[in-house]
Amino acid sequence: MKILTRYILREHIAPFFLAFFTITFLLIIDLVPKIIDHVIDKDLPVSVVFEIIGLNLAWMLALSIPMSVLVATLMAFGRLTSDFEITAIKASGINLVRVLIPLLMVGAVLMAGMIEFNDKVLPDLNKRSRLLWADISAMRPTLVFRSGVFITDIPGYLVLVDKIDHATSRVETVNITDTRDKTKPQVIVADYGYLEMTDNGKNMRFTLYDGEVHSLNTKDPNEYRRVTFKQYVKNVADVSSELVRTDSDYRNDREMSISDMQKKVDVAISAISPFRDRINSSLDSRILTLFTDSLLPDSSGQINDSAAVAKVRQDVNVLLRQTERGIQQLVSQQKLANKYRIEIYKKYSIPAASLAFVLLGAPLGVLTRRGGMGVAIAISIVLFTIYWAFLIGGEDLADRGLMSPFWAMWIANILMAVIGLYLLYIVATEKPLFSFFRVKR
Repeated sequence: MKILTRYILREHIAPFFLAFFTITFLLIIDLVPKIIDHVIDKDLPVSVVFEIIGLNLAWMLALSIPMSVLVATLMAFGRLTSDFEITAIKASGINLVRVLIPLLMVGAVLMAGMIEFNDKVLPDLNKRSRLLWADISAMRPTLVFRSGVFITDIPGYLVLVDKIDHATSRVETVNITDTRDKTKPQVIVADYGYLEMTDNGKNMRFTLYDGEVHSLNTKDPNEYRRVTFKQYVKNVADVSSELVRTDSDYRNDREMSISDMQKKVDVAISAISPFRDRINSSLDSRILTLFTDSLLPDSSGQINDSAAVAKVRQDVNVLLRQTERGIQQLVSQQKLANKYRIEIYKKYSIPAASLAFVLLGAPLGVLTRRGGMGVAIAISIVLFTIYWAFLIGGEDLADRGLMSPFWAMWIANILMAVIGLYLLYIVATEKPLFSFFRVKR
C-alpha cells in the first residue's frame, strides 16, 4: 500500500507544479498592462517593476495553489483512468476512497500552510504593495519641454513655451497658467526667460523678463488685476520624477492578521449592546411620559385637544428620530463586524478549497477519462469560476446583512465537497451518475 501511496502522490507532483507556474504566469500577465502604463509614463526602474510583481505574487499564490490542486487531481486521475490503472486498483480490492487519503493529508498540509501564510505573510505584503502603488501614483512624469507643446504633467499648472534652448535653458514666449486656487487663477506671460531645476530636481524655477501677470477672482469678475514686470521669478514645487517611499500605520481589512481583525470585531460587537440599551431605555422612558405630559392642563386649568395632539405628534417625531439614529448606529457596528468576519473566514475558506477540490477533482478525473492538461484546465476554470462567483456573491450578501459571514465564505467549499462526495460514491460503486435521483418502480 505504501508503494501505491507514493505512486499516486508522485503522479500529482508534475501536474501540480506545471499548473501552478501556468496559472501564476497568467495572473502576472494580467498585471503587466497596469505596470507598463507606469513604466512608460513615469520611467520606473526595472528593480521597482520586479518589486511590484514580487509583492503581488502574494495574493496570486493564495489563488493559484488551490486551483493547481484541482488541475493536478483532474490530470492525475484522468491519466490513471485512461491507462486503466484505476480499474487495476479496483480489481485488486482497493477502494478509491482509500487512495484519496494521502491526497487529503497533503491537501490538509497545504491548507495549514496557506492559512499561516494568509495570516502572517500576506497582510504585510498587501500593505507594502498598496503603499508602493500609492507612491508610484504620486510620482510626477518625467518632464520633457518641447517647443510649442503644452506641458500638462504638473498638477495645477499649464505651461507653453514657443522656443527652448536646451543648451542654455533659455525659453522664449512663455505662457504659464496657475490654477492651483480655482477661485483665483493666474496667467503669466513673458517675452523670454530662463528655466532651472532646484533642490536636486524637486522644484523648478522660471526667471522671466518683460511680461505681465493677469489675475482674476472667479467669485467677483470685476476684480481683475494686470501687472507688468521687468523681471519675475516663478517657483513651481514638487516636479520631481523620483520615487519617494512613504510609510503609514493604517491598515485596511486585507492588511490585518486574524487576531487584529478579531479585535475589531470584538470592539464593534461590544459597541452594539450600549446602543441597544440606550434605545430601549429611551423608548421606555419616553412612552411612559408621552401621553401623560400632553394631557396636563394649561395655565387656565383646561386641556386643549389640538394642543395635546400637537404635543403628542411632536414627541412622537422626536422619539422616531432618536430611535432611527440609534438603529443606524447599531446597523453600522454590525456591518463593521461582518466586514472583518468575512475577511477572517476568507483566510480559512480559500485554503480549505484544496481539500474540497481533491474530493471533487478525483471523481471528475475518473469520469472524464482523459489526462490532458487542456481538459483539466478547462474544467478547472469552469469550477473555479463557479467557486469564485459563490465567494463574491456570498460576500455581497453578507455585506447587506442577508447572509451570515460564515455561510457566505464557506458555502462554496461545502457545495464543492458535497458534489465531490456524491461523485466519489458514484465512481466507487460504479453506479449511474444520476442513480440517486431515480425512483424505483
